[in-house]
Amino acid sequence: MQNVRTVLAIGLFLPGAVWAQNVHIERQPCKMSDCFDFSRCSSSKKLYIHPMEKRFEEQPQSQIYTKILKHFQESDHYTDDPNEACIFLLGIDTTDRDIRSQNYVKNVPEYIDSLDPAVWNNGRNHLIFNFYHGTFPDYDDHNLNFDTGEAMIARASSSDKNFLKGFDISLPLFHENHPFQIESQLDEGHTKNEGSRKYLVSFKGKRYVYGIGSGTRNLVHHLHNGEDIVMVTTCKHNNDWQAYQDDRCQGDNNEYDRWEYDDLLSNSTFCLVPRGRRLGSFRFLETLRSGCIPVVISDSWVLPFSETIDWNSAVIVVAERDALSIPELLMSTSRRRVNELRESAREVYDRYLRSIQVISDHVLKIISKRIDDHFKQQHR
Repeated sequence: MQNVRTVLAIGLFLPGAVWAQNVHIERQPCKMSDCFDFSRCSSSKKLYIHPMEKRFEEQPQSQIYTKILKHFQESDHYTDDPNEACIFLLGIDTTDRDIRSQNYVKNVPEYIDSLDPAVWNNGRNHLIFNFYHGTFPDYDDHNLNFDTGEAMIARASSSDKNFLKGFDISLPLFHENHPFQIESQLDEGHTKNEGSRKYLVSFKGKRYVYGIGSGTRNLVHHLHNGEDIVMVTTCKHNNDWQAYQDDRCQGDNNEYDRWEYDDLLSNSTFCLVPRGRRLGSFRFLETLRSGCIPVVISDSWVLPFSETIDWNSAVIVVAERDALSIPELLMSTSRRRVNELRESAREVYDRYLRSIQVISDHVLKIISKRIDDHFKQQHR
């Protein structure tokens, strides 16, 4: 059992009069070579999902995690015998670990304690899915509020400071209405002629007046010219936004309402993907889906599936401190380079990101490749 140290425990009041604790637990640094039992995968790579006892069934389960589990249960990878399994998933939802969220599942530690210790095995060979971590004010990404043991974590918005390279898996953040099955065709945006995109670069989103992420979102305001560069933000988020509004908010809100989000995506050559409270953003996949080239402004963010995708060929990454230089950078990008970026972005979205099934399968493909590489190395 790993050495776990509790750093901080605070009680917070949640919607529905529910109390939860934000308990920071140190995570053990892991590599596949020392935290994964390859012997379980020598004859097959079957996947087992821990069942849910009745006492845990009342806990909320997101549509996304429900769809992920459904896909795996209906796939050829699935086994209902833990003795046959190479990889294990929890039946309880761990995708939202923000203790202020109504979707936060309180009883994950109790659920893990209820599992057969020999099968849980301190998390070894387990894969834990997570999309939202941490909470106000720092949205810390190193803690999920339960002891993950030696489990791999597949999550969105991970920082390179806390991401275990070659062990964890970086996920895209996507909405519940993201297609479940493989789409029959791509969005019109992918085939829109370059010459018909009237905006060089655009962004429409929240502007945080205070707190983490506010610096980056505030910078983009200064790029807006209302012609070929459209950068519109609103202060209207959270119920208490008026208590924190500044002198710019009313003007920003009015300008924000003049522009349609989907229209900007489909009519822009480049689309900004600045960090929010967390490093990742729904906007990343929405941008790729629309055929717009993402310009990522999110220091330290481990981009989705970075282990297998060469993002240098599909996106432009700009340091947060250099945000004001973006127009100059984009205007100096050659038409040939623009076409290469767009084509590569389209291929990446189509191959790895276009549905929940595709995303889920690629997670397993990454682990499967690690297993294959291990056995190839053993036979050299």
